[in-house]
Amino acid sequence: MHIEHLNYPLAQIPAGPFTMGTYPTGLRKTDPEEPQRSVTLDAYAIGIYHVTNVQYAQFVKATGYRQPLYWVDERFNGKDFPVVGVSWSDATNFLEWLSSTTGETYRLPTEAEWEKAARGTDGREYPWGNVWDATKANTSESQLKKLTPVGSYPEGISPFGCYDMAGNAYDWCSDWFHAETYKYSPAENPMGAAEGRRKVIRGGSWLPRGEFAARCANRAAYEPIRAVHNVGFRIATDM
Repeated sequence: MHIEHLNYPLAQIPAGPFTMGTYPTGLRKTDPEEPQRSVTLDAYAIGIYHVTNVQYAQFVKATGYRQPLYWVDERFNGKDFPVVGVSWSDATNFLEWLSSTTGETYRLPTEAEWEKAARGTDGREYPWGNVWDATKANTSESQLKKLTPVGSYPEGISPFGCYDMAGNAYDWCSDWFHAETYKYSPAENPMGAAEGRRKVIRGGSWLPRGEFAARCANRAAYEPIRAVHNVGFRIATDM
């Protein structure tokens, strides 16, 4: 079920369990994704697409907020491209403005919410299945070396109907990153570490190799003040 509201279409994710994380591989680079386990979430809704430049521009115009650094670069400033060059703090300020403007309550997704929306309930590796396919996402393998308009890869859509959960731009999540979170976090509605230095980003982007970075379970992180050219965000809300 999709909800249309002020041009921010949302996918409704039903309450229930899903398979989160990665089965132990023996590779150090997957340690932060282990152990794989069943996690149960309450119902929520999440953006079908990244927040775009044209949507973020409404916030900038209404509030006088600073423009993203990369709007001067044609590789990143297309109106239907995901907005990038926004820090975690910028994203949360946008969501506070959107909430006050609409009367709804919007926020960043938790990384558990993000992962369920990306991979569904069957523990698949990528939004489309278990086999890497470079034609289904904008990653370094595409050799475009730039963003693409949101929704440009319909063959890469997630089980819940979300686009660009693999590639194009990473998504900021609400959680603080900790390498051993999964060993200690609750099995119901996990919120991440209580404190930390970096915030979780999910989904890969146009820059890294997608076969690893664009896996649904892959975890990465940046300091919340960092604003880089391959990290954006999508909205979420409780149901």
